[in-house]
Amino acid sequence: MNLHKTSTFALLLPIALLFCFQAFGQMSFIRYDSVKVKAGGQYLDNAWAGGFNSAQFSAIDLDGDGNKDLFCMERNWDAMIKTFLNKGGSGETNYEYAPYYSHKFPIMHNWALLVDYDCDGKEDIFTSVPAGIAVYKNISNEDGLKFSLESNLLRTQTPNGMETVYVSPPDIPALSDIDGDGDLDILSYGILGKYVKYYKNLSIENYGNCDKLEFNLESECWGHFSESSQDNSITLSDTCGSTYLSRPMGTRHAGSALLAIDLNDNGLKDIMISDISFNNMVMLSNGGSTADANMTEVEYNYPLNTQAVDLRVFPAAYFIDIDNDQTKDLLISPNNPNTSENFSNIWLYRNIGSQAVPVFDFAQDDFLQDQMIDVGEGSRPVFFDANSDGLQDIVIGNYGYFVESSVFDSKLALLINIGTPSKPEYELQSRDYSNLSIFNFNGAYPCFGDMDNDGDEDMIIGDEDGKLHYFQNTSGVGEEANFVLAQVNFMGIDIGETALAQIIDINRDGKPDLLVGEKSGTVNYFENIGSQDNALFDSNPTNDFFGRIDVMPECCGGYASAFMTTDSVGEFLLYVGSQPGWIYEYNNIEDNISGKFYLIDSLFVNALNPNIHGADINNDGKTELVYGEYPGGISILKSGVPTWIGIGENLATKLTFNVFPNPASNEISLNFNGGLNNSIIEISIFNSLGQMVSNSSHNSANKIKINTNNFKSGIYIIKAEIDNLISTSNFIKR
Repeated sequence: MNLHKTSTFALLLPIALLFCFQAFGQMSFIRYDSVKVKAGGQYLDNAWAGGFNSAQFSAIDLDGDGNKDLFCMERNWDAMIKTFLNKGGSGETNYEYAPYYSHKFPIMHNWALLVDYDCDGKEDIFTSVPAGIAVYKNISNEDGLKFSLESNLLRTQTPNGMETVYVSPPDIPALSDIDGDGDLDILSYGILGKYVKYYKNLSIENYGNCDKLEFNLESECWGHFSESSQDNSITLSDTCGSTYLSRPMGTRHAGSALLAIDLNDNGLKDIMISDISFNNMVMLSNGGSTADANMTEVEYNYPLNTQAVDLRVFPAAYFIDIDNDQTKDLLISPNNPNTSENFSNIWLYRNIGSQAVPVFDFAQDDFLQDQMIDVGEGSRPVFFDANSDGLQDIVIGNYGYFVESSVFDSKLALLINIGTPSKPEYELQSRDYSNLSIFNFNGAYPCFGDMDNDGDEDMIIGDEDGKLHYFQNTSGVGEEANFVLAQVNFMGIDIGETALAQIIDINRDGKPDLLVGEKSGTVNYFENIGSQDNALFDSNPTNDFFGRIDVMPECCGGYASAFMTTDSVGEFLLYVGSQPGWIYEYNNIEDNISGKFYLIDSLFVNALNPNIHGADINNDGKTELVYGEYPGGISILKSGVPTWIGIGENLATKLTFNVFPNPASNEISLNFNGGLNNSIIEISIFNSLGQMVSNSSHNSANKIKINTNNFKSGIYIIKAEIDNLISTSNFIKR
């Protein structure tokens, strides 16, 4: 059994996906990044890239052109990856959002650093697993970017035998050649969080090369310093105890990020430290030796002689050549989702010194963000003709802009469509549309519809507390909208948490109804029991389990965001976004609004909490979808097939199998056709992004059953391989 063969599937996935989409009526959407957006009179280079809250950065050659591109991972358990191609010349900073490459990376959580450990010139992946580190080797070749699992948990020799190379989940370790011998070592805080452990790589010593990952716990008190259990103050010349586990047992706040960097070209690694409860960056200078590091100086407000880091909260540092001048610069970004700055929070310090002796100078606080739409946290875009010119504008609600811990400023942003009916173009007109911030809502999630039958569209704002608030449009037909708050907690409706509403006539009686998704992952239907002129709703939903849809995974919230529209023959379709980044498509709605809808397809959009809406914005007769992301940005999709889906090599046809039941709930069975002579067959299952979610080996003489209980709802591709024969099929997980 091979647990890390994802790369070998690269040529097979396109065909499997093509079969899947043909069988289930593909949810055919691709990114619509060509739509231009202006802000401050300038066009944004990466308007639809999706925003950042707690981004982590590494350099890697994504497209094989020899230039180092940019890998960004938004820190969260459902970590989302963004990739940018380096288009700048020498001394230039120019990055182009390239989401295609994000599907090349494995599923990762918490943190990821890309570092070349085997000295082949290609960055490998070091990423978080519970209490430790997993490593994926970069095996890219002429066929493109590829990774293979090298270790699912790094181990180290200690005085007590083999143990895990420990990294607390909130932490980021330092990956660097600490002793200058040519292989990659690791620095990480221990379990107690006071002392830095040094894991020495023995690859050079044992093999004479750098391509192994064999570690020895060389020191439990690297640098001879400790960090206070009360704050982030440093004690130098701390012995930390003399024997294994004999050090003082005080504990410290959980969460530290480390960056090992030689600042004065003496061959010794200094250490940059940031902590989860603090805004500053601490720098410790190494006055020891490669064999015995010893921190002799501490600077609490680094860097000196420029604007020091002051970023709420838990800033982490990344050492990358941003401007292609052959000297590495410094990027600072928060490392604590939900409790940190979420707007203008990626600080760039340019290196005005040299690679050997870097000198950092503050350049900007919104690196990459200045070229994208970003409204803080939890964006909710909705198409709406705000100025009644016949073009669909975009109103973007949000959870809010960070103010301080647990305090966010919820606002609406307005993108006015300055294009034409067939070619949309947007300009940011306001970050506080309709002065909504004066109401101090806890989250502002808009929807629009004519609630009083006067010919113009009114506004309803959903909030994080599960309530709706009704704003009447007091303008006349054909005039620019003017909203006046008419009723707080509209009709007493309270669905619990995170009310994401749409105004639409669901039962086709000519009156506007309400469709409201919620954090629990379900969708509520409120029937309008009033009239066209005077909408009336019961405070309790007509159906609180609409379509029997539940997109909440077992681990966390569902954040169902529902958008209902009609297909080419006028029948209802329902799209539902979910926290892990999937959009689901349902039908069987007509004359069945009290029944169970059919999941007919799904799409992974690589976005946390995609809040969706739709409209035909280019007059092609097809619906475009817009969705917001938790990191504050938005993206647009249009009809089409993703570029990595196409016809490749022909697959062997001698191996065929059926999957049942299909759709499935907790288990699938595979029935193979033809005599397989008790051969061992390998079964791999991939999500629609091409990421392996299951791998197992079976005797083909036995009936093969696979547990799918922990799979998320959506479309999956099954690859079966036996004696160089390969076949694929697919199934829907309800």
